[in-house]
Amino acid sequence: MNTGIAQAFQKGDRVKLILDKETGPDTHLHGKAGEIIEINFDDAGSATGNSEDNFMYTVKLDNGEVPELHFRRHDLKKIES
Repeated sequence: MNTGIAQAFQKGDRVKLILDKETGPDTHLHGKAGEIIEINFDDAGSATGNSEDNFMYTVKLDNGEVPELHFRRHDLKKIES
């Protein structure tokens, strides 16, 4: 049953990058898959009003690359195994 609440991500989760920005330094990463290897926190949620924005995810892509970018919850989609 889907309650509409997003499942929190954890280290080791497989994700796909969903970067719907038309232009930006990370658009070339859109659609790539990888694994969450680190989770950090800040207080961005206090500015946006969304507590999910407090989480920053580091993703190791399937090709071994670790982008020097932190992704937010809305940038990621969990890949169900």
